Amino acid sequence: MNGLELTLELGRPHSPSQEWTQRLPSPPRINVPPPSMDRIGLPDLGIMQGSVDFDATGFPNVAFLSQVTHGNIIYQNNMIDWKYEQRHQAQRILPFLYLGPVAAARDVAFLQRSGITMVVAVRYILSAHARLLGSKAAVNLGIQLKYVDVSDNQELIAALPSAIDMINSHLFDMYQLAIKHNPRAMQASGASSPGKVLVFCESGNERSAILVIAYIMAMYSMDLVRVIQLVQAQRFAVSIDDETRTYLETYDHMLRAKRDVLRQHTDISTFHASVDSGRHFNNPNTPRLSIKRTLEDTFEDKDVDMDSGMGNDDHERFEKREGLAPFHD
Repeated sequence: MNGLELTLELGRPHSPSQEWTQRLPSPPRINVPPPSMDRIGLPDLGIMQGSVDFDATGFPNVAFLSQVTHGNIIYQNNMIDWKYEQRHQAQRILPFLYLGPVAAARDVAFLQRSGITMVVAVRYILSAHARLLGSKAAVNLGIQLKYVDVSDNQELIAALPSAIDMINSHLFDMYQLAIKHNPRAMQASGASSPGKVLVFCESGNERSAILVIAYIMAMYSMDLVRVIQLVQAQRFAVSIDDETRTYLETYDHMLRAKRDVLRQHTDISTFHASVDSGRHFNNPNTPRLSIKRTLEDTFEDKDVDMDSGMGNDDHERFEKREGLAPFHD
């Protein structure tokens, strides 16, 4: 029985504006349209140098990324040229970040050819207990092997910050080592990262893709839809279900809130530093922050005459207070 039939049976004069349903409410579906193309027919999904505020990510030791990631990072339109056999290979998502299946992590020739310096396996806990999803090839080549073990995708979302930090720490160490041996080459425009990370799971299309998508959102301040477009433009087999997209969208909101808080703290620090140095009132570029009056400011205001009855509202508002803030450490 639909909503209109039920309305007529109950004798109610009003009809529903939409069809009724008995299922539980669910969040709206996150649609991912095809990306726009540039003038040479590649997905227009570049990262412009200098457009990303790495300090606002909240992750340490990431400023070097501005030297090794910029321009149109997509060099092949796999959305059109994709072949089924590529599912068994790894694809380069960023100049230093690869995504693929476990077969790629066990491919000695690929690891050597691509210069992989660390492989990260994203596993379910049952696979970890069974010692599955390893990479003897990486161990034999002296490549770092790391694991992110979770019970489900929701737990994976909670593990994302530590996993992202693990990748950044390795890339930073490799970059610092290269700087030490050849500083001019690493500081030159267009320098490539000496560290290369392969993230993999059984298929390379689900859990490992979640980590790669989250990494790009966190480090480059890109929204979820655009990042999925970017990843699928290079590994078309990636499949992110609706529930996981909702998890990732929530993580995106958390990242944006974190950036806003960090920027606010930076603005406040700049404000206090400019006041202390006497530059605040002379520099038009200094942030103007609104600061509430304290109790002392209220009663010291020259415009308030307590004896003449002016300002009694303020006096009555404060007279029964004990002088403590509502919250304290």
